[in-house]
Amino acid sequence: MLNDIPQLAWLILEGGGSIAHIWIKEAERRKIAIRQINAETWRERFLYSREQRSGQQAKNHAEQLARRIITWSSATNPTSLRHDAAEAIAIGMWGVLEVGWLERLPSAVRR
Repeated sequence: MLNDIPQLAWLILEGGGSIAHIWIKEAERRKIAIRQINAETWRERFLYSREQRSGQQAKNHAEQLARRIITWSSATNPTSLRHDAAEAIAIGMWGVLEVGWLERLPSAVRR
């Protein structure tokens, strides 16, 4: 999968464990910068405390955030958006901000 993106500069991972280790090992071998975070890291940046009182509540708000990101980016709107895909989109936006590719969250994505 990493070979499919020839100019890949960053790999942002959420979580840990053996699967994360495999991604990290491959990224290091290819000299790709890595940032490993947990869910609280990106949620803290994008969600209010009241929106993440439960895991399900955080997932619902992540889906709303992901839909705003999709609209802002002019990406094709999915017919359905599972919470894991929505969270991956949010993590991607977090990464873009973290590495400085965007200075701030676009106004169209903010509430």
